[in-house]
Amino acid sequence: MTNLNLYVVTGGPGTGKTTVLRELERKGFPCVPEVARQLIQEQMQTGGNALPWG
Repeated sequence: MTNLNLYVVTGGPGTGKTTVLRELERKGFPCVPEVARQLIQEQMQTGGNALPWG
């Protein structure tokens, strides 16, 4: 059995979450992409209104 330590990086827009995740990935840590970023891109492409600034 493998003992995994899981961490959640959270914070408001523009606080550096993506920068931290990119650096962790660069150092070889497995990371899961930020789902909110994908949702924002989809909403912008489709003209949706589920945007943090809307």
